[in-house]
Formats: sequence, structure tokens, C-alpha cells
Amino acid sequence: MSSTINRARLTDPGDERILQRLKAIAEGQRSASAVAELSDVSRGTAGRIRSAWPEMPLEARRYLVRQMVDLAETNLGLNFCRILRIALEDPDPEVRAVAVSGLWEDQSTTCLDDLLALLAQEREPAVLEAIAAALGQFAYLASIDELDATRAAQVRAALIGLLHSEAAVWVRRRALESLAWWADDPEVHDEIAAAYASDDREMRVSALFGMGRSLDQRWLPTVLAEMENDDPEFRYEAAKAAGELGDPQAVDPLLSLLGDEDREVQTAAIGALGQIGGRTAINALRRLSRDEDAVVREAAEDALAQALYATDPLRPHL
Repeated sequence: MSSTINRARLTDPGDERILQRLKAIAEGQRSASAVAELSDVSRGTAGRIRSAWPEMPLEARRYLVRQMVDLAETNLGLNFCRILRIALEDPDPEVRAVAVSGLWEDQSTTCLDDLLALLAQEREPAVLEAIAAALGQFAYLASIDELDATRAAQVRAALIGLLHSEAAVWVRRRALESLAWWADDPEVHDEIAAAYASDDREMRVSALFGMGRSLDQRWLPTVLAEMENDDPEFRYEAAKAAGELGDPQAVDPLLSLLGDEDREVQTAAIGALGQIGGRTAINALRRLSRDEDAVVREAAEDALAQALYATDPLRPHL
């Protein structure tokens, strides 16, 4: 690591500072603030990091990608995309998987091309799962006509391929969930229906998720019925899907979930009521915003703000 950095001819003092910081991290001098300094590196600096990356110890590379992902999730002003794309080439599958998950905010065609190139040669289930989920952001862009037709077709084909592959169920689940953005695609509708009709519990759960993401009102009766499922994971996904579908018919079933014994189901129902809005939902959320339970109270306050804003976005809501 140090020999690569010491031999580099640096013309930008910022390059030297960043590379010396990377060297220190590799040698065990680690802190969140040190990793934050690696944000927004230039293309030139990224090229030098690419040369130095293989010489870093494995545990240092794992530490770096995990820390970058954590920091970017809590501080949207930080951008580690160039370094994370370098990490896509790492020989360690854990590093690759974490790097892929950290590219959730990178909607560039360069990132998409890198992900598709990695997918073509990847075999590790954890990395494949991360890729299937990451391609979802590009499926969304395609669904709103913000991705060119050629790349949209590549993304769709990649996800269909993963869904019908012999990969682990978690890979196929993420592929189905990402495909669900194509709400108007009859083949995608059929894929969701097939997954829901299957004997595979995990695929059925993801089918419910996909029903909500698709915004297809044809799924409403299924979603309403699943709110009464004995399995809390199904009730949770049904509540979330109901919120996405936004139909007032879901309000009464969601109200029945407010006292659910499963906390995640309860908070999902609260959030869904905020998405749907309307007088009945707002009144219920007002009551819950005074609940003694801090988790319920905070969830209700957020949902109430959303419901009130949807009712009158120009009115201040306290």
C-alpha cells in the first residue's frame, strides 16, 4: 500500500491528503471522520485509489465499504460512489456485496453499466441479491421514462433472468421486487401473480411487496385479505402495500391492525393510514399521536403530518 502511494506523482495537494488518509486507514488508524474525508474524490484520485486498493488488507477494505455505506445513509452530503465502484472489482464477495448496496444513490449510466458487467460474471448469492435490489432504482427510472430504452431493456432482461434462475430465493425475491416498478407490464403482473400462487412462502411475501410497489389497484382485494393472515410478515407487507395503493377501502382493515400484537405490523398500519389520509384516518392518527407508547406516538405524528400535508399542502401543520 505505502509503496504505491509513495511512488505516485501527485499534482494536487488534495490527492496527497486523501491517499495518505487511505494509507492511514489501511494501517489501522480508523475513524468515521477519516472515512468522511474520502467523499467526492476526483476521477484522477479515484484512479490512484484503484491502483492502491488491492494492496490494502482485507479487513481494512471491509471496514471502509461498511463505513462508507453507513455514513452515506446518515449524511446525504457524502458521496463515496467512485470508491464503491472500485470495490465492485474486489476479490472478496463481502466487499462487493456491501459496495453494491452502497450505490443506492448513484443513478448514473456508468453505475448501471458497472452493475450489469458485475452481474455477468457474479456467482456469489449475497452479491447477486445486492445487485437485484440495486437494479430496482434503474427499473424505477425506466418506469417513469427517465432511462433510455436500450438500458431499460437490459435492466428488465437482467431481472427476469435472475427471477427465473436457480439462484437462492433471496436473489429471486429481490429481482421480483425490483421488477414490480413496471406496473403496466402484463408480464410483470403475471410474474407477481405466479409468485403469490407459489408454494414458496418467501416468494409470496415478496409478491405482496410487489403488489404495493406496482400501484396496481387490481391487487387491492388480495392485499385486504392478507391483512387477516395469521403470519405477521404477511400482515406487515399487506399493510405496507395498502398504503402504497392508497385506496380508502383499506382504512377500516388498517384500523383493525392498530392493536396488532406485532409491533412492526402496528407501525406499518399507522404509516399506511398516513399515506391514504382522509377524515377517519386523520382522526385515528390524532388519537395515536397522544399515545403513551413513544414508538406509536412518533409513528403516528409522522403519519399524521403526511396525511395533513396531502389534504392541504399549503397549510402549516403543527
